[in-house]
Amino acid sequence: MQHLDIPINNYENDKLHFEPFAKKVANGILNYNQKETLIFSIEGKWGSGKTSLINLIENEIKSEVEILHFNPWLLTDIKQVIMLFFDELIKVLSHGSFKTKWNEEIKKDLKTFTSALLPESVTFKVPFVNAVYKPKSILHLNDEESLEKIKNKINNYLKELDKKIVIIIDDIDRLTDKETEFIFRLTKGIADFDNLIYILLYDKNVVAKSLETYKKENGEKYLEKIVQYSLSVPKPHSLTIQNLLFEKLDIIINDLEKNGSQIFFDKDKWSYVVRKVINKFILIIRDINKIINIMSFEYSITVEDVNFTDFFLISLIKINNIELYELIKDNPNKFFINPESMILDEDKKKQKEDYQNILKTYERYKDILNLLFPTSSDDKFGYRQEETNKDHEHKYLSDAYYFENYFSFSMSDDKLTHKNFKEIEEYFLNDDFDEFKKKIIKLDKNRKSVLFSTMFYQVSLTKINCQKKYKNAFFNASRISYQLEEGKYEKRMSWTFINPTNRYIGLSYHILRQITDIDDFLLDFYENNTTVPLYVKCFLFSEIKKERKDNS
Repeated sequence: MQHLDIPINNYENDKLHFEPFAKKVANGILNYNQKETLIFSIEGKWGSGKTSLINLIENEIKSEVEILHFNPWLLTDIKQVIMLFFDELIKVLSHGSFKTKWNEEIKKDLKTFTSALLPESVTFKVPFVNAVYKPKSILHLNDEESLEKIKNKINNYLKELDKKIVIIIDDIDRLTDKETEFIFRLTKGIADFDNLIYILLYDKNVVAKSLETYKKENGEKYLEKIVQYSLSVPKPHSLTIQNLLFEKLDIIINDLEKNGSQIFFDKDKWSYVVRKVINKFILIIRDINKIINIMSFEYSITVEDVNFTDFFLISLIKINNIELYELIKDNPNKFFINPESMILDEDKKKQKEDYQNILKTYERYKDILNLLFPTSSDDKFGYRQEETNKDHEHKYLSDAYYFENYFSFSMSDDKLTHKNFKEIEEYFLNDDFDEFKKKIIKLDKNRKSVLFSTMFYQVSLTKINCQKKYKNAFFNASRISYQLEEGKYEKRMSWTFINPTNRYIGLSYHILRQITDIDDFLLDFYENNTTVPLYVKCFLFSEIKKERKDNS
């Protein structure tokens, strides 16, 4: 598939539907019968497809004209620009398929003309050394009239050519202010020969500002004096841009799925992104490339620990406003209510006030922010997501548990990826306790065994459709409870810390309540099971007795 950032050369890869426009421009060039120099521009922002468009136009005209590509931004000195331009013109004249006979005298005149334009010496910047070259004048010019005579002689020769020379100058908006002005002076005053058609490609805003800085006059007015005809790169329909974006995003997601990654995707939220966000921030090909580069690299690494939609949105902010991105990263409590740190109503009120002030400062990003942090917004936005910090199925940015994953290429050490959770869960629901024990003890040594029990309670507890698996999980949870050592590392928190042993005993009780034939199961459990410690059995009995007493 053609990479969107690489200019296309044929209609097969014409994703932006430039073909009709390219053919119209090509016909205009071929039908231009005047001998005088024609200078016209193709204007568009960086990444809008100027180079792709000129490639398609060139394909249409190259059999009828001679093409000269001139790239001044590759050079380091205006003097080099002069020499290279006329060298390239000589090559086209001497090797082109003109019916007019090649005139060696014109070659000498062109070289003389070039020498007359140059100062006594030209400095070429090459690695490690500056090489000085002194041009040798073929003809000593004493006044401007002599220079004008040579120019007229060259012009009369070019006027007799049976086909035109189209000179394409791309990326003018990459030049310095001085170089930009010189290119326009070259096309309009120095090399404005007959039978030449100049096509200048640039971002008009950038070039106008550059000319204004250098010439100390209105840049757009200056362009109007030079450029005889202006064209703008046709703006693709918003649906065309959207479809290109969706195509690239789907490739990323499908590849990750094929590699076994779990995708967390909020379709409802994504529909709001499509309606309210994309058309504001994804306008040209370069916008697509920027977001795709992040999604290809960063999202693929954090895929199982973030929500796709939220990652896309925070990436848009990162691309367009790094200041806001850093503000979110460094001050999460200004954007969402963290239930672990915001208990008092006054704290929540202060957070909402801060958030509203941020919305006023970053008005352009209001829709993105309200999608990322809907619980903080008082706006009638239309989208509401579930309470944060509760649900491991979505992994939203505004979930304090997952927030930091959006700003790191790897999981922090105190997190358990969804993929690892599912791998251990498979053993947890199996009747091979020894295999489960190996997995959970390894987690326990890294102080992560509680993460598994918490995630199982929140994600899977009520969603298992097999009673046998519930029973296996019950036995595994109750048996492993007294073999965990994570709590030993938290002695200094002994007053309030609930150690892993008690957490797994509690989990076994919640699993027990999912078993349908609980009475028969418990009778067999208390009479025949010897693998679960007595104090675990006593705790479970006490909890069941309490529950039934409360319900009676």
